[in-house]
Order: sequence, then C-alpha cells, then structure tokens
Amino acid sequence: MFSQVDIDSFGSFTGFSWRKSLKDAGNTVQNLKRLNILYGRNYSGKTTLSRIFRALETGRIPHNYIDPNFIIRGDKGDVTQAGLAGHSYDVRVYNRDFVSDNLSFLVNQTDGEIKTFAIVGEKNKEIEDAIIAIQTKLGSIESKAGLRHELEAKKKERDRTKHDYTTAFNDLEDKLRYHANRKIKQNRIYGPAVYNVESIKRDIDSVKKPSFIPLTTEEQASKVNLLKQEALPDITETVSINLNIEAINKVAEELLSRLIKPTTAIQELLNDAALQTWVKQGIPLHKDKRDTCAFCRQNLPHDIWQILDSHFSKESSDLESCIDSCLTSIATEIQAIPNFLTLTADKFYAEEKISFEARKRALDDYLKGYMQALEALKAALEKRKNTIFQQVAIPVYIHYSTAIQQCVGDINELIARNNSRTSSLEKDKKTARESLRLTDVASFIGDITYDTELIRITSLKTDADNANTAFTETEVDIIEQEAEVTRLQGQQMDESKGAKRVNDLLSHFFGHDGIKLEAKDNVEKTSVKFEVTRNGESAYNLSEGECSLIAFCYFIAKLEEPDSKGKAMIIYIDDPISSLDGNHIFFMFSLIESLIAKPIKNADGTNSYRYKQLFISTHNLDFLKYLKKISLPNEKNHGGCQHFIVERNGGASQISLMPSYLRDYITEFNYLFHQIYKCRNQGGANESHEPFYGFGNNLRKFLEAFLFFKFPHQDDKNDAFERIKKFFGEEDPTAIALVNRLNNEFSHLESIPDRGFKPVEIPEISKVANYVLEKIYTADPHQYNALLKSIGEPPRTA
Repeated sequence: MFSQVDIDSFGSFTGFSWRKSLKDAGNTVQNLKRLNILYGRNYSGKTTLSRIFRALETGRIPHNYIDPNFIIRGDKGDVTQAGLAGHSYDVRVYNRDFVSDNLSFLVNQTDGEIKTFAIVGEKNKEIEDAIIAIQTKLGSIESKAGLRHELEAKKKERDRTKHDYTTAFNDLEDKLRYHANRKIKQNRIYGPAVYNVESIKRDIDSVKKPSFIPLTTEEQASKVNLLKQEALPDITETVSINLNIEAINKVAEELLSRLIKPTTAIQELLNDAALQTWVKQGIPLHKDKRDTCAFCRQNLPHDIWQILDSHFSKESSDLESCIDSCLTSIATEIQAIPNFLTLTADKFYAEEKISFEARKRALDDYLKGYMQALEALKAALEKRKNTIFQQVAIPVYIHYSTAIQQCVGDINELIARNNSRTSSLEKDKKTARESLRLTDVASFIGDITYDTELIRITSLKTDADNANTAFTETEVDIIEQEAEVTRLQGQQMDESKGAKRVNDLLSHFFGHDGIKLEAKDNVEKTSVKFEVTRNGESAYNLSEGECSLIAFCYFIAKLEEPDSKGKAMIIYIDDPISSLDGNHIFFMFSLIESLIAKPIKNADGTNSYRYKQLFISTHNLDFLKYLKKISLPNEKNHGGCQHFIVERNGGASQISLMPSYLRDYITEFNYLFHQIYKCRNQGGANESHEPFYGFGNNLRKFLEAFLFFKFPHQDDKNDAFERIKKFFGEEDPTAIALVNRLNNEFSHLESIPDRGFKPVEIPEISKVANYVLEKIYTADPHQYNALLKSIGEPPRTA
C-alpha cells in the first residue's frame, strides 16, 4: 500500500514534497490511507497524478514527459521513475490513457479498435485433467514432491558450491590485495603509489614467464643504490620575452613632435618653462578658492582666470593626458623587465648550468640597454610635458632585439637538453624498480603456494557451474510446464465472456440494453475482436456519455480476467464522470460501491475488501457528494479513508488535505466564500495569484447565490444590481459602483477585451473583498462566523 508521493518534476507538478504539503492542524504529516478520495477542478493536475500510478502498471513513462522525477513510497519499498519495471505492486488505473490504449475506437471511431480480453468460460474435462497432471508434476516445496521441491534442493546445492568457490576465490584475492597495498604500494622503492590487486596479477603473469630470472641478493643491493641517486625535476617552464618598445616609441614619437599653441599666449610663460609649470600647479590651488595670491598676498586681477584659460588650452591638456598614458606604458614595461627571466641556475645539471649562467649574463646586458632606451623615451616625454608648447626630438636608441631573442632561444634549448638527462636517469631507475618488485612478487607467490590454490579454486568453480546448470535446467523445465498450464488455461478462457460481462454491467447498472459489446471472429476464425453494436448493428457516432459508460464497464469487467481476479490490487479511478446526467452519475457510484468498495462479510463476521488500496478522483461535486456514502474501511483494522484536494497554485499543481467545507458540506457556495476570503490581504497574491484572477467571477457567483436567498423577489428587471444596492445600502454609492464594476468587468471580457491584456488591480480587489466581508458580518455575524468555520478559519469576535 502506498503512503506518500513526492513529485519533483512531472507535468504540472514541480517541486512537490508530501511531507511539507500534507500536514493537519497539529502539524502532523497525513499519509495516504486505504481509501483515498481526491477532488480538483479541471486542469488542476488530477489526470497527471493518475499517470504516475499508471506508469507503475505499464512499466513506462507516458509520451511527452521530459525529465520526470518522482518517488512513490509504500510498504513494499519506494518506486522512482527509474524503477518502474522492477517494483512489487499490483496496480490498475482507469484514466484517459487507459481508454486510449484499450478502447481507441471510442476516441477514433473510424480507425480505432477495442482490445479483447478473456475471462474463464465453461470448463473442459480433458483440459482440466491435463492441467491437474502438470500441477502434480510440478508439486510444491511444502509437499516435498515434484519439480518445485527438486528445484529447492538444487538451489541449496547451487548456493553451497557457489559459496565454497566464492570463499576460496575471495581468500586468495584478499592475500593478493593485502600484499599489493601493504607491502608493495607503501614501499617507495618499488615505484608509483598506484598499485592494486590487478597490478600484482599482471606482475604474477610476468614472473611465471620462462624468461624471468629473480635478482640475487647482491643484484638487489646494487639496484637499491642506483635508486638513491637524486634526479632533478624537469624544468616545465620555457622563456618567452615580448618587447613592446616599438609600439611605445611610435606613440612617443607622435607626442614629442605634436605642434600645439595656446589660444592667447602669455609670452613670459613661454620663455620660462619653470615659471609656466609653477603657474600651472598654482591654478587648482587658487581658482574658485582664493581672491588673493597665496605667495604675495596681493589681490588677484579680475580677469586672471580668463587669461590663464586662454594660455592653457584644451589642446595642451589633451596632450598632457596622452603623455601621462605613454609614461604609464613605459613604467609598466620597465617594471616587467626583472620578470623576463626568473629561472635560476640551481634547476640545471652541472653541464648545462655553466652555459645557462653565460646566456643569462648576456641577456642581462642586453636588457640593460633595453631599459636605457625606455628611460631615454621617458626623459624626452617628461621634458615635453614640462614644456608643453615646445616640440622635443625623439631620442636615438639601440635595444638589441635580435640578440635578446637569440638568448631566449639558447636558454630554451638548454632546458630541453637538461630534461633529457632526467628522462634517461629515470628510465634506468624504472627498470631497477621493476626488477626489485618482480623479485618480491616471485617470493610472495611461493610463500602462499599460489599455484596449488589456483588448482583448488578451479575445481570448486567446476562444481559450482555444474550445480548451477542442474538448477537452471530444472528451472527451465518448471517455466515450460507453467507456460503449458497458462496455455491450457487460455483454452478455457472465452473472450465472449468478457464482452458479456461488460454488457451485464451496462444493463444492470445503467439500463442500456441497446448498446452492447460483441466478440466477433475474423474471417479466418484465427482471432477475435470486440465491436460496439446498437440493436444488433455496428454502432458509430457514440455520444460522450455512452463512451464513458462503455469504457468504465470495460475497466470493471477487465478486473475479472485471470491476471487480476482474486488479487488484492491497488486501484486508481480517475474522473469516471464525463457528460453523464444525474442518474448515470449515481449509477456510476453504485457500480464502484457494489463491485469494488463494498466489503465482503466473512464467516466470522469480519470484513475483507476486494482492493488493497483505492483511489477515486473527480471534478464533479455531485459525484463527490455520492462518495460521502461510499463504504469506508475501518481506521483501526482496515486502513481508513482520507480526502485530498488537487489545485494549481502559481501554475504548479499541489495536493493538500481537503478543506472541511468540501469534505463535510460539499457546496460551491462555501468554496466561493473561501476564494473571496483569500483576497482580503494584498500579500496573498505573492503566495497564490489565482484567487485574484478569478475574483470577479467568484464574486459574481457568490453574490448571486447569497443575495438571491436573502432577497428572492425583485420587481426591477436588473434584479442582480438592485439586490446589490439593497444589501449594501444606497448611502455609499461609490462602494456599490466599485462592487458592481468588479462584479461585471472582472468576470466578462466580450465587451471589454482589453481587460484581458491588463494585470489585475490587486489593491482594488482586496478593498472590495474586505468591503463585502464586512457587510456580511455586519448584517449577520452568526452566518458570517458559520461561513468562517466551514472553511477552517477561526470566528470573528469583533
């Protein structure tokens, strides 16, 4: 029996957690019971939920469900989307997919068909005798006779011999693993730390070759001394120097030669660069800050800033900024020079060390010339910056670019040569390690008598294989005998009995004698097909109601086929009501009650049930009302009953405990009141916006019902508006107009289609909701509190 369902992703369900959503008022998680009744409006997610359970029946996910993720918890273990084929639950589901798979004729009456099924017909004596003979040959474990008893004995022998072989095999494996991990892997003389049982097996194969000769004691000592020689690590870095002076020089040359003039020059400043710099530095210290000279205390001329702005033009300011940028580039390049070569001589073997130091000294000399060239450019730019209106000649420099790159190439060749020495040394050490390790392995397998153990394990494996073959042959014989029983039982089955059972249900529960399901042979009489007939003729153009009745009777009759009959199954019935009138809804309930839900009285007076667990979902309030009368299993002895509601909140489906107004009263009036009550706070829209979008429709329907019973007769043609005025009072025409507006505009779109393209006005809705609730409370506080109680809310005291 199932207890909980978690749905992370499946259709309209996203991130649904049973333990978080299904709690009672005491914060206790409520599990599924033996009988489970679910209510939800159309498109709320009921059929999606039923498809999860049908996936357990069919063993596959329905089409067009991308990345499904769910867990169904039960007493026989949890089932996920990955384990649909291996669970132990017997599930039967009636939903739209069942109809499409088995009764496609009802969906497509041109090309569809109705799958046949058979129930046991009249018994045949010869077939029955043959079945009894095979059953006697099969026997049983309890009777200690027959093939099944032999299979049990052979199973024990198979398990014993397999255990003996596995134990011996694992003992040898453990010895190999221990030596590999504790003796060889942890001994650094033998090589890398990556060594395991597979590695020692490869080494055993090597030492068993005729060409292998173990090392003598003296040879082992010599190999160990070789391993003590230190090898320098490979130099992984290479030298790379990128010189940027050409790009910097190109920019500097343009800046040094750029010709600019002040708008109105001050000749005295042009003649004295130091004076010009002094004046320029003083401008930000005086402008908009002082009226007197900070140096001589004299009053500043009234036109001093205009004169200076004409001298220090924007052109000169831009040039100065460009010079600063170029100086920054030069500073960055100078700072990078010490990092051009960070490699040190101690990384090299002695032969390469001397050559490296010579190349490094030559490179340092060339880099000094490179730095001097950068310093010359820097000095020229600083000079131009101080004499901004005078051009400066580009300095001549030599930076030995070709020589620097030649040094870089020589050093990289030294690195490659140095690393090759390491690889040669390591090759010799690798050979020494391997010889030492193989000598150790040869000694080890001699100590544990490895060859003798292999012979014993091979013998045990032969015994285990023979015992397994004997078991398999008997098992195959049993399967073949059981298949023969199934074949013979199939000859006892009769498809016409299945069709007759459907017709009996249609006639007895629904009074439909005209519509029948007939089993007809094909022309060759090699197969049977089901056909819907009306008054003996093939029936087409069936109404939706007729399709619903045939489909559900077919489902009920199919529960009596051999694969289902007599089993305690989990049955899920999803929304069996479709286009049925009131009488047929009652008869549909009667069919479920009589053939599935009603308990069977045992001889001792106790009850037993035809189902292991039952789920019934519906969108129909009349059908939900009838379900109040269904036989409920006792809570203590038979698992009890639970009611749920399936809703869409924020676009995602949720399952919660059914509120009392649906479970106990089942009236839409209470539901509509609850939806209006949810809209009293604007903040509720953050948790669920659907009550706000449906507010206009819910308000209109609620007021129509509420005010009709309060004022059943009106003379005016516009009864609804007159009732609103009469109830809310004409002294507040603004409020009445607002209620009437939401009552109409928010529940109709044909005359105001733009309403459907605008967001709902949540503050306005909350205002009207509170206004209506307040008026109801003022008019009749007892009725108001009764309505609150029906939706599980505490009474209002003031």
